[in-house]
Amino acid sequence: MKIRMFLTSILGTALAAGASLLVAAGTAEAQKQGGSITVGTELDIPGFDPLKVGVFDTAAQMAAALIFDTLTGRDNEGGVVPKLAVSWTHSDDYKTWEFKLRPGVNFHDGTPFNAEAVVWKYARHKDPKNRCNCAFAIQSISKVEAIDDLTVVFRLSDPTAEFPAVLSFPGPNNIMYSPTATQKLGDDYNRHPVGTGPFILKSWTAGDRMLVERNPNYWNKGHPYLDRVELRPLPDQQSRFASLLSGASDVIWDDETDADNLLRAQQNPSVKVYTYTGSGVQPYAFNTKVAPFDDVRVRQALVMAIDRKKLSQVLTNGLSRPASNPFGDGSWVKCEDDGALPFDPEQAKQLIKDYGKPVQFKFIVTATPRGRNTGQVLQQFWKKIGADAEIEQVEQAAIPVRAFARQYQLTPWRIIDFPDPEPIMYQLFHTGSPVALANYSNPELDVLLERARSTADRAKRTEDYCAIARIINREAIWFFTTQITYYAVGKSKLKGLPPLFSGVIDVSDTWLE
Repeated sequence: MKIRMFLTSILGTALAAGASLLVAAGTAEAQKQGGSITVGTELDIPGFDPLKVGVFDTAAQMAAALIFDTLTGRDNEGGVVPKLAVSWTHSDDYKTWEFKLRPGVNFHDGTPFNAEAVVWKYARHKDPKNRCNCAFAIQSISKVEAIDDLTVVFRLSDPTAEFPAVLSFPGPNNIMYSPTATQKLGDDYNRHPVGTGPFILKSWTAGDRMLVERNPNYWNKGHPYLDRVELRPLPDQQSRFASLLSGASDVIWDDETDADNLLRAQQNPSVKVYTYTGSGVQPYAFNTKVAPFDDVRVRQALVMAIDRKKLSQVLTNGLSRPASNPFGDGSWVKCEDDGALPFDPEQAKQLIKDYGKPVQFKFIVTATPRGRNTGQVLQQFWKKIGADAEIEQVEQAAIPVRAFARQYQLTPWRIIDFPDPEPIMYQLFHTGSPVALANYSNPELDVLLERARSTADRAKRTEDYCAIARIINREAIWFFTTQITYYAVGKSKLKGLPPLFSGVIDVSDTWLE
């Protein structure tokens, strides 16, 4: 089998010399060792054992970027760079990938990171007895083999040209964690994570704060710069922003619904606003197995009642960009025709009339100002066409739990920023996926999803993904409200913050001026 080298000889030379390829933004400035920062996150973190939590939300990924490493990372331009893997090669058909691992890396418990640890982790996630909600995302990984201590081979069922990029974000299937600690701690591991990352967990009080401290034995010598990082869940936007201005936080997560504070921050020389145009959107999923959403006319009516421009104006002062398909402006998928249903209240009323029964339902929103405001605007849109919608507020951490159990009629979700539409599109829309929240099955849709993930040709993949969008919109199994732009606001003294990939504020390699 012909194997093509992914990395250039120049890159290999740099690695051999021990040069760090994970360079933070603004490295022209002198990095300074020491100091502590506090990060204000949107949510509390339920845990880090993929078998327990299934998926990581943005807050969990922020903490994961501190405690764990992944095989690959991303540079400031979004390119894939080495991390725990120093190089990789692939077969001509992109179905076999061989990774050379970094030597001399230990987990925080002192046990070695090696190929067997990689194999063990994937076997644990894929084992049907473990019933991990993370397993469907790695269904295309047929086998993971340890060739020797520092060589691991992934054998895939489908060609995946972007496989190293897929491994780069700090999600549950990508982070590397200690087999020894997991087996020793059992259920307790969920709140006592052990990775190879630049920081080690020191304390964690649920609902209050998590403290991590510098890993003195980190493989990337001289890193991290900070001595400790504290993460505090602050669900209320106003409280989160106030914590920044008061000095209680050094950097906070934010979004477009906090438009007034973002404008204030842009005019404040003591803070800096970071933005990143994501590839995802803010959608809602109909449960098509329960009334009234088992009838396509009702689903179409509700979608056609939504005035996305008005929604953006009311919620974000027009800052957010309307979305009509799963791909935000940051995605390489661009659809000239996504089959979006038009804003047409009169046609929506006719569809409701044709349905012939009262349309009454309950829909979930997060128990946050953003969730409540969004729910109220949607409720008013639907009231105008004769649909009676009741708002149910739940804690944001409860949404994945409800979603996996299919305990909803209509639920919010978030398609976050990924380097590639795969695996998220396959997870969300393929028959049988635990994250296929619409409970919808369509052989035509499945074929398109399978074909889109099995070719390296982006033009062909774009055609398939846009055809997928047309089916989603035609059948109205999901609807899309706004595109996602990620925001963080930090003190000007904080340096080296990289782009907000997937909305993650990754402070693992930042420093204080």
